Amino acid sequence: MNETIAFTETEVTRHSKKTFLSNASSLLCSTLIGSIQGFTLVYYETVIGLNVWLVFVAMSIFLVYNGINDPIFGFLIDRNLRFTRKWGRRFPWIAIGIIPWAFSVFLHFSAPIIATPANPWPAFWWLLLTLVLLDTFGTIVNINYKALQMEKFRTEYERRRFTKYYVPLDIAAMVLGMLLPTLFLDNEAPKAIQLANYSLMGIVVAIVALLFGILSLYGNREDKIMIDRHFSPESVKRMNFFKAFKEAVKSKTFMVYFIFGTCLGIQISLVVVNVYYLTTYVLNAGTLTYFLVLGLYLIGTLVSIPIWLRYIKKINNNKKALVVAGLASCAALFPLTFFYGPTDLMIMAFILGLAQGGLNSYVYTIIGPSVTEDVIVKMGRNQKGVLFGISALLGRLVASIDELIIAVIHDISGFLPGYPSYKELAAVVFDMTRIQIGIRLLQGVIPAYILLIGILIIWLYFPLTQEKILSNKAKMEELGF
Repeated sequence: MNETIAFTETEVTRHSKKTFLSNASSLLCSTLIGSIQGFTLVYYETVIGLNVWLVFVAMSIFLVYNGINDPIFGFLIDRNLRFTRKWGRRFPWIAIGIIPWAFSVFLHFSAPIIATPANPWPAFWWLLLTLVLLDTFGTIVNINYKALQMEKFRTEYERRRFTKYYVPLDIAAMVLGMLLPTLFLDNEAPKAIQLANYSLMGIVVAIVALLFGILSLYGNREDKIMIDRHFSPESVKRMNFFKAFKEAVKSKTFMVYFIFGTCLGIQISLVVVNVYYLTTYVLNAGTLTYFLVLGLYLIGTLVSIPIWLRYIKKINNNKKALVVAGLASCAALFPLTFFYGPTDLMIMAFILGLAQGGLNSYVYTIIGPSVTEDVIVKMGRNQKGVLFGISALLGRLVASIDELIIAVIHDISGFLPGYPSYKELAAVVFDMTRIQIGIRLLQGVIPAYILLIGILIIWLYFPLTQEKILSNKAKMEELGF
């Protein structure tokens, strides 16, 4: 690629505030469903009674399906069809996938049978089947949404402006994702009531997610400029699936970002999922404490967003800003293992949110699209879908590794499935203190070290400079991508 190609950023956009807001509201659908899926382990281990190792096996089998499904869907979607000229390449798939995706959430939390040591398999297969349904329709929606977001908001100015809408709505979706369960779930209730509550939670979340998905359709429409790009001479050229996959994996930019994203995803997943275990089995508290801890974490994130956006604009160095935000997050994570009571845990959670606001502001709307553009320019093919399909593996890889780490710690510490409250678990285990130490490590020290690995890899090996980012944008315009 010619590194001397010039590209001048302008602080203008043809998109209205309504378009930015509506497009970002897709997150309220996607993040809400993702947040609720964070209760998968809690539901299937503590309520359904499925052994944590069987949950891990289900996730691992599902990862194989996901490894085939996501990249192939991305590849197939990256083509013009009969409806493309009228409706666009991305929008129709988003509209088609939203309803069955939302309904799959209800099915996921409506397992028809309790797992027992003698017969765990019906619950195991229900978990696996509903994971497949969630991923299939979620892939159809999310791959197209991510590609469309990148195609609609092309400049650094637009992407940083979009972040102002994206991150607050992302936080709002996370708040809903943890608030709704507190309205339905009671870890002291009889198991039959808990089963009904989870099922009710699933249907309510499905309805709310569907409503926000419908509201997002306006911002996900493709205008004539975008549709014309799909039919440009270079955009209709395609690379076969295996070659596209090979080119993506060969890209240093893509692989470094992939490894970092995996570390970040594991860290976030461990912290968010483990808060429920922390409040239930260490603090012996109810869902209100769980809500307050996660709520303060998310408020800290929301409060810090303007500060982090001003910082990246001031230094104009995406890589440096990402490393600083990551190191701040690592420093805030370590103390979470050593909290004494609910008050200092809440303070630490708020501080962690302040630090992680930078990662939330930079990774998905600013760094991620630049990585995709770099790979597309090197490939010479406008096949964003296959790249996002490969990236979607990251989410499942995170889930699988996350479940593995939790399974190992729970196994070593002596945690037993099927006991949804502190009182029930303490009555049957020999050493509750050892279990609590394991849960504490999962909240602070372990995720901190995992994130630190990702940040060091970005610091040492991430190749994208600001000059390269602008050069890639110029090449994208030249090719009509």
